[in-house]
Amino acid sequence: MPGLRALERKLLRDLRRMAAPAAAVALVVASGVALFVATMTTYRSLRLSEASFYETQRFAQVWSGLSRAPRSLVRDLVRLPGVQALDARIVVQGILDVPGVVAPCSATVISVSDAASHGLNGLYVRNGRRLEAGRSGEVLVSEGFAEKNRLRPGDSLFLVISGRRVKLTIAGVALSPEYVMQVPPGGQSPEERRFAILWMARDELESLADLRDAFNDLALRLSHRAQEATVIREVDRRLEPYGGQGAYGRSSQSSHVMLEEHVEQLKSLAVLVPSLFLLVAAFLVNVVLGRIVATERQQVGTLKAFGYSNGRVALHYLQFALSLSASGVALGVPIGAWLGHSMAVFYATFFRFPVLVFRLEGWIVAVAGFVAVAAAASGALGALRRVVAMPPSVAMSAAVPVFSRSIVDTLGVRRLLSPVGRMIFRSVSRRPGRALLTSAGMSLAIAIVVLGSSSADGIRRMEDVQFQVAQREDLTVTLSQKRAGGTFRAFASLPGVRRIEPSRVVRGRVGAFGAFQDVMVVGLPAGGTLRRAAGNHYEIAQPVPDAALITKWLAEKFDLRRGDPLTIEVREGGRRNVTTRIAGFVDEPLGESIYMELEGLDRLLAEPRTYSVLNLLIDPQRERELYALLKRTPEAAAVHARRDVLANFRTMTEKTLTFIRQIEILFSVIIAFGVVYNVARIALAERGRELATLRVLGFKRAEIWTVLVGEIALLAVPAIPLGLGIGYVLSSAVASAMSSERMHLPLIVETSTYASAIVVFLGAAVASALLVRPQLDALDLVSVLKARE
Repeated sequence: MPGLRALERKLLRDLRRMAAPAAAVALVVASGVALFVATMTTYRSLRLSEASFYETQRFAQVWSGLSRAPRSLVRDLVRLPGVQALDARIVVQGILDVPGVVAPCSATVISVSDAASHGLNGLYVRNGRRLEAGRSGEVLVSEGFAEKNRLRPGDSLFLVISGRRVKLTIAGVALSPEYVMQVPPGGQSPEERRFAILWMARDELESLADLRDAFNDLALRLSHRAQEATVIREVDRRLEPYGGQGAYGRSSQSSHVMLEEHVEQLKSLAVLVPSLFLLVAAFLVNVVLGRIVATERQQVGTLKAFGYSNGRVALHYLQFALSLSASGVALGVPIGAWLGHSMAVFYATFFRFPVLVFRLEGWIVAVAGFVAVAAAASGALGALRRVVAMPPSVAMSAAVPVFSRSIVDTLGVRRLLSPVGRMIFRSVSRRPGRALLTSAGMSLAIAIVVLGSSSADGIRRMEDVQFQVAQREDLTVTLSQKRAGGTFRAFASLPGVRRIEPSRVVRGRVGAFGAFQDVMVVGLPAGGTLRRAAGNHYEIAQPVPDAALITKWLAEKFDLRRGDPLTIEVREGGRRNVTTRIAGFVDEPLGESIYMELEGLDRLLAEPRTYSVLNLLIDPQRERELYALLKRTPEAAAVHARRDVLANFRTMTEKTLTFIRQIEILFSVIIAFGVVYNVARIALAERGRELATLRVLGFKRAEIWTVLVGEIALLAVPAIPLGLGIGYVLSSAVASAMSSERMHLPLIVETSTYASAIVVFLGAAVASALLVRPQLDALDLVSVLKARE
C-alpha cells in the first residue's frame, strides 16, 4: 500500500483488525437495505404492472348498473362532457355446472360487442382464441377459474341463466382489468374456484337475458381533463328514468379497491420494517466506533500532536463508519433486488396481470444508500464528538479509571452474590448509558419477530370471527330476484336442508362531509343464528327493530354516534334515500355492512316482507343431491359454500403472511446475532486484561466464560420485556396501516407469539455468544498482560 497516505493505511488496518464486528454491522445494514429494496421494488413492480395493464386494455373509470335502457340512449351518453368512450353492455349473474365439479359455481356473464376489439376493458386472451362471429355457444372464461378447475379451450360448461340451461364451449382463457382481483358481487375476498367471469357475444347474451337492443350496465372512460364527480352526476341524471343504480368510480370498483389495499400494505412495510434495521445499524456503529476511539485514545492524541486537525481525525473515523455502511449497501442491493423479484412473482400468483413489469429503479437504490449512510453517520456522531473534544496532551495519556460505588454496593446485596456475579453487575453498571442502548438494540430483534407474527394472529382472529362466529351457514344462495317472505319455506324441502334462514341484502351508500362509502344493508331475521353481526372480540350484536347497526370504522369515518339519524341512498331498482337511526356499533372484521332486522328493513324500504338471500345448514350426506338440484334451479343466481370461501381466504392471506413472516424472522435473527456478537466481542476486547488476570489468579475457563456470558444475559433481561412492548406498539401501527374499508385488521398478539419471539432471540443470542467462546479459550495470557491498553 505504498500509494496510500498514513490515515488510509490505518483505516485498512482497522478494518482488517475489526473484520468480524465490522461484518456483523455490515450484515445488519445489508438486511435493512435488502428489505427496503425488496419491498419497494415489489411495490413499484405491482404499480407498473397495474398501470400497464389498465392503460393497454383501456380500463374504464366510471360504471353504473341500471334496470334496462334502450341502446339508442348511447348516442346521448357518449356526447356527455368528459366522456371519451363508453361500453353499453349486458351483465347478468348465473349458475355454472362444470363437468367433474360437484358443487355449483357462480358466474358473472358480460357481453362482448365486437369479437375483434372490445374498446373498453379489453380482454387479454392468454390461451385459445377470441370469440368469432357466426360461432354460437362460445365463451371466454377468466383465467383464475380455468386454472382452479383445470379447464382448457374446447371444454364444455352448462350455464343456468334466466331460467334457461345452455351448453357453452370455451373458446379461450382471458384476463380483464376489471377482474385483476376476482371478487364476486357482494363478496369480501377474491374467489376463483367457484366464481367465474364469462364473456359472451352480445347478440347471444341479449337473447338469453331478454335484453334485445337494450343494456343494463354502463362503463365509461373519461378524457384527461374530465371531472369524475361531474360526469357521475350527469350519468345518474340521464339513467334515473331507466332504474339507474348510481354511478361510481374506480375508488368503489371491487377489484381495483382490493388491489389497492394489498399494494398499499406493501408500501407501509417498505418504510416501517427497514427503519428498524437501520436504527440497529446506527447503534452498532456507535458501539464499534466508540470501542475503537477508546482503545486508540493515545493514537488520536499522537495524530493531533503531529498536526492533524480535529476535522481530519474525525473524518478518518467517519470513513470507517461509512465503509461499513457502503459494504452493507453493496451487499443489500443485489439481495434486495433478487428478493424483490421473488416477492413480485409471488404476488403475481394472486394478482391477474398478463405481464409482470419488474425493474430495479435507480431512485430506490439511491434512497436506500442515502438512508444507510445517514444511519451510519448518525451512529458515529457520539464517537466523533469524543475525538474532537480530546486535547492532544490529555489524549496521549492513559485514561484514568473512575471508581465509585456500584448498584450492588448501593443496594446492599453484595454478600448475596458470588465474586463472578459482583464482577458482572459492576461491569454493566459502570456504563449505564451504553448498557441501556445495548438492551434497546437487542429489544428490536424481539420486536421484529412480534411484528411479523402479530399480523398472522390478527388474520386468524378475523378468519375465526367471520367464518365461525358471524357466518355459520353451510351454503349461501343468492336469488336472481327478491321474493315474497313466506315463500322461503319451499326451499326447506330441498334434499339435505336441515335449517334455512332468509335475509335481504341491498346495495346502498352513506355519505357526509363531501365523502361517501358504498355499503351492504343486510336484513337479518329476528332470532336468526346462521348469519350474525359479530365483532373482532367475538361479541355478537343483535339488530333491533327499526334501527341500524353500523361498523365502528364507518362511524369513525363519518363521526357518527349512537342515536344519530342515518341516511342511506338505496342503489337497487332505482335510487332513493331512506333514513333510520343508529342503534349501535359492531367491530366487524371484513366488509362494510349495515345490519337491520329483516322486517325493519322492509318497513324502511316501504316494501312487503321480502328476501333475496337464503342461508342453509345442510346434511353432508346429501350434499351431492342438493348440489345437483341447485345447478338446475332457475331462481338461484349464485351459490357459495362457506368452506370454499374460507379455504380461498386462507390460501391468499396465510400464504402471503407466512412468506413475509419468514423473511422478517430471518432478518430478526441477523439483528440479534449482530447485536449480541458485537457486544460479546467488544466486552472481550475491553476486559481482556481483566479476564487474563483472572486466569492467572486461578479462575477456570468456564468461570471467566460465565463472566462474559453473564454480562450479555444481564443486558438481555430488560431487552425481552422492552422488545415485547415495542413489538406490540409496532404491531398496532401495522394493524392500522393494513386496515381499510374492506378489511379491519384487529390488534391481536397471542401469548405464543411473544413466546416464539423470545425463543428466536435467545437462540440467536446463544449462537452468537458461542462464536466468541473460541477466542476466549485461545486468550494469550502473557501478551494480554503485557498490553498497554
